[in-house]
Amino acid sequence: MIKKKDKLESGEIKSILSEELKIEGTVETKGKVRIDGEIVGDVSGEFIIFGSSARVKGNVKAHKVIFMGSLEGNLTAEEAEVKSTAKVRGNLYAKELSIERGASISGEVKSGEFYSGSSPETQSQ
Repeated sequence: MIKKKDKLESGEIKSILSEELKIEGTVETKGKVRIDGEIVGDVSGEFIIFGSSARVKGNVKAHKVIFMGSLEGNLTAEEAEVKSTAKVRGNLYAKELSIERGASISGEVKSGEFYSGSSPETQSQ
């Protein structure tokens, strides 16, 4: 039996938000999606790929995130890959975390056994 995680990783991208697109508001996704445009608001989903042209002003929460763009907000994920082109101004919380050489991060990082599944902001609510 193929686990859900394996299906998401090997599955095709269901939606693409192009570089020319700007969204203001909360974005909730299902399946595997790619975001190359600008989002002002929070983003949540299962598997989200943020391309190098992606710009997010808000918090990101997903099972798996591959991040190559710029983020002003917190990123919370079970699995997170921060690529060399990424610029993150906010906190990173991930159970499994990889950061490529060249990535820029300004904020607190908690991963592995320090990961609690949610950011401190959501724990107090």
